[in-house]
Amino acid sequence: MEDKTKIRLAAPEVSGLWQMYNDDTLAICVLKHFLNTVEDEEVHPLIQHALDVSNGRLLVITNILNQEGLPLPQGFTDNDINMSTPKLFTDTFYLKYLINMAEIGMGAYTLVLSHVTRSDVRDFFSKAIAESVELYNKVADILVQQGTFIRGPRVEFTKKTDFIDKQSFFSGGWLSQSRPLIAREITSVFASLRFNIIGGALITGFGQVAESKKVSEYFFRGRELADKKINALSAIYNKENIPIPSSSDSFVTDSTVAPFSDKLMLYHIVILHGASMGQDGLALSTSMRHDLQALYTNSIAETGKYAENGLDILIRNQWMEQPPQLIDHKELVRF
Repeated sequence: MEDKTKIRLAAPEVSGLWQMYNDDTLAICVLKHFLNTVEDEEVHPLIQHALDVSNGRLLVITNILNQEGLPLPQGFTDNDINMSTPKLFTDTFYLKYLINMAEIGMGAYTLVLSHVTRSDVRDFFSKAIAESVELYNKVADILVQQGTFIRGPRVEFTKKTDFIDKQSFFSGGWLSQSRPLIAREITSVFASLRFNIIGGALITGFGQVAESKKVSEYFFRGRELADKKINALSAIYNKENIPIPSSSDSFVTDSTVAPFSDKLMLYHIVILHGASMGQDGLALSTSMRHDLQALYTNSIAETGKYAENGLDILIRNQWMEQPPQLIDHKELVRF
């Protein structure tokens, strides 16, 4: 039987490994600072666990890419952290950050796994998914114990089985009578609200400490986008008398000293907006009311434009590392 580990890496495998290497070097920088400033004894071991997982992944990816003769990404290093700064975020935010990253990881690694052939790479991404699930559950347990878990809304549902018999089931908005939200629409709105509440805090903190005025202004424009989306989604819940998820923690301290480089913070926000577009796309595919479909479609367009503006800043500052690219054979011609 052919040894699948001897097969050359395919494009999805190279892409997935390259992206994970970059993301984990970023995560290591962030988690090192969190670990250096955390005060809650229950939170400390969770950050350490997440840091150990990211470091372990880098070793595996390094080994695989080296065997293929492929260069490692530069990623992020200790030069992108300032360990002597005060904490920028609260301990509660550290937990929210960990659970959001675990949630993003579950989806991202599953997508890569579905396109992987080599058994060793499949094993690697399967383990990464399991690690993300484990981290999510560990953090969720602590959040529940501390009473700070942002829970999905508890609502009453119909008690009988029925079938859709009218096209008006898809209608909704200001010009037509909306039918009540179905369970999966409530879930999609909740997921987006929670993501934007946490993401809004992260981008606020980054905007507060960024050294470049242009980068800081970019972050606060992102904060405005998050607020706009939170307000739009909250209005949908308000109309249905559904409780709006919230947190009693402000998440961001009064520090004005950047713990991370502008390069790291900007890249972080750009990739998070990519995850946000993916979340909106999933919500769009499961929403049957026209007003929700329009909301998610517009959000994807706005988020995409915002992320593109961030990429422009990264490129102008030569902070954007070029992903693995197909060889242009014409460029190899010597005459």
